[in-house]
Amino acid sequence: MDLWSIYPILVLVHVLAATMWVGAHLILVTGPLIKTIKFNDVKPTLEFYRAFSWPATIALIVAALAGILIAYLRYPPSSWFDFGEPSGRIGEKIVLFAALLIVSAYAHIKVVPVMRAGGERAVRLTVIYAIIATLLSLGFPVLGIMIRFGW
Repeated sequence: MDLWSIYPILVLVHVLAATMWVGAHLILVTGPLIKTIKFNDVKPTLEFYRAFSWPATIALIVAALAGILIAYLRYPPSSWFDFGEPSGRIGEKIVLFAALLIVSAYAHIKVVPVMRAGGERAVRLTVIYAIIATLLSLGFPVLGIMIRFGW
């Protein structure tokens, strides 16, 4: 069995896993984060983080692995960083993924402990990093659509 025979399954897995990652961020910023801002308390966001961080992180890893396989099937790796071309969007997604990993790792190491301590600084940092991570995450489906339709 070659990879092309499982291509539709790879796409399905990629889309479902990406939906879980991006969806978790959209739920975060439209629910718990709004409560965090409204009540000036990180507890709603921290509870959401505790419940969804690991499942969403696993989904991100699955989406990334499936995405790399899909990219490999669609375009030669030598074209992945031809920025501005449809195949170059793959490189843009890789760069975006690296940026997301850096922001997420920093937030996990530095922001989450501040969240656990609470206070005004915790609210500010929580809001800033949640919005940054969400905006970065929204870039993935945008670039995916651009790849799919040859933009």
